[in-house]
Amino acid sequence: MEILGPFDLPQFMFSHFPCVDFGGNLFGQWPVGIQFEIGREQVSRATELHEFIFGEEDDCILVSQDWTSDDMDIRADRVTPLFLTPGVFPNASPSRFQTVEVSPFDETPYRLNWARLPLNAFNAAQMFQAVANRERGGAPSIGSGVYTIDDRKKLIMHMYDDRGLDVIAADPSTLVPLYARFGCWILANQRGKIDLRFKELTTAAPS
Repeated sequence: MEILGPFDLPQFMFSHFPCVDFGGNLFGQWPVGIQFEIGREQVSRATELHEFIFGEEDDCILVSQDWTSDDMDIRADRVTPLFLTPGVFPNASPSRFQTVEVSPFDETPYRLNWARLPLNAFNAAQMFQAVANRERGGAPSIGSGVYTIDDRKKLIMHMYDDRGLDVIAADPSTLVPLYARFGCWILANQRGKIDLRFKELTTAAPS
């Protein structure tokens, strides 16, 4: 598989998303974001969001958050790390990653593995389905936390399980088209907060 140039993930996070970690709940950690409802019968929403966000790009940063085997939720052989999950990488899984060990205060240590990949190097629909399968008992199932980054737009996308998906950005204007197009998918209990953040940006100023 073609691995594109290196990417300094720690520096990217420090520069554009300070205080955000990969412990989940990106929406709760950052003031500029949208939380979408997915649901067991609507995993295709994640693929549609991914295509809308990354469709004009040639590549993205794919990040896998992996815990040790003692800490991972291994309920069967079906649960695998992202980069070893069958069906996600049509040709071959990436053989080389960049890696950093993370030891958060009062949380379980984990490892981040990432690579800059062409968008056609992985099957996004299969990847999101495997994320959803983790809670459903289906196979294949990804045990990793999965994050997709657009370093040009300074945006991070994370489907945390079959219930929902977070998208955060450094600049609110980056998310306006996403809000305008897919606002009806916003998680109901977050709608008021998100509408308050974005309606001013989507309302034309009076002439």
